[in-house]
Amino acid sequence: MSMKFAAALALSLMATPGLAQADALRWVAAYAYAPSNDAGPRGPASAPNPNDPRGPLGPTQVETVTLTQTALLTVSGDRIRLRLSNTYGDQPIVVGAVTVSHDGQTIAASFDGATGVTLAPGAAWLSDPVALPVSALDRVAVAIAYPQPTTLPTHRIRQTMRGADEVESAPLRLGALLSGIEVETSHPPGVIVAFGDSITEGTGSLPSGPGGWPERLAARLVEAKRPWAVVNAGIGGNRLLNQGSGPSGLERLDADALVASGGRCLILLEGINDIGRPARPAYAHQAITAEDLIVGYRQVIARAHAAGFKVVLATILPFEGANYFTADGEAIRQSVNAWLRAQIETDRIVDFDAVLRDPSTPSKLLPAYHSGDWLHPSDAGYQVMADAVPLDACD
Repeated sequence: MSMKFAAALALSLMATPGLAQADALRWVAAYAYAPSNDAGPRGPASAPNPNDPRGPLGPTQVETVTLTQTALLTVSGDRIRLRLSNTYGDQPIVVGAVTVSHDGQTIAASFDGATGVTLAPGAAWLSDPVALPVSALDRVAVAIAYPQPTTLPTHRIRQTMRGADEVESAPLRLGALLSGIEVETSHPPGVIVAFGDSITEGTGSLPSGPGGWPERLAARLVEAKRPWAVVNAGIGGNRLLNQGSGPSGLERLDADALVASGGRCLILLEGINDIGRPARPAYAHQAITAEDLIVGYRQVIARAHAAGFKVVLATILPFEGANYFTADGEAIRQSVNAWLRAQIETDRIVDFDAVLRDPSTPSKLLPAYHSGDWLHPSDAGYQVMADAVPLDACD
């Protein structure tokens, strides 16, 4: 090998991502909780369910309390940083002390060296790096103090609340300010963003379990030593085409998925609320056709591919027995699923419908696989969904 050729090869290797810089530290998304708002039509409020396994609804406004949110991380590394989001707030949110607890340690987070931060309306803020070694599938508890009267974000998650008396409440469903955690790693995995509605968020899974299908898929990938992490960008009630229970999927796609640090693959399961909600009077003016939903999917495919993401689309689950089921809606679902199975525009499809439907009544979920409302899967159903995603789906 000539000296000139060796020098050229060395320069080429230095310029090639993933070779000379394979050990460079990078921040990678390891947890997500998508912000939301009250945009869109509103139907009658649902009656509170005292037996909801997620716990009772907590207050929408708090003062002089600390809320603690637990997050499942899907990346290993030696440092983390927190992302706090006031994305849809119309007032500043004053944040006091923030701590992270894991494996017997509790460490204070800082924000540009300060112990707290004020989030302007619409703003998000990354914490300073926190020296805290974590492994994929570890859980960390993030405690955020609210020293002033605060209207919490709309999207609720199980948290505990501690007041001035230092007494910790039982878990309550409270608006969450923590929208993400990144991990610094020298071996960054590709990040899969699971994007969709409550079936992606994990409604119906028991709090004591591993979570919904994205968390269970993350566990499969870790156990198989595959170089992928998974973050969950599901929002209960979300629709792809129209607002309702928050921004539409098309509206939030960039912010909640395509800008994820290390993001390389999008798995989209969305459309059942687009189909079902127009059966309710408040949404009747937003009735859709199968063609409408297909055009929406094509928008997602085009935008995600342009951002360098692979796209995996999932078939829509059966929903007969759900409170917004109609025969017309079922016909739309069948047409959309037929298109999904036949199209060649995506990088892969996952047929969740095929593994969860009742063979004797294909418009229904198998009884063992739904959580009681004929819409949301049970823990067993979520495991079947996770198992249906090929480990190389995003390769």
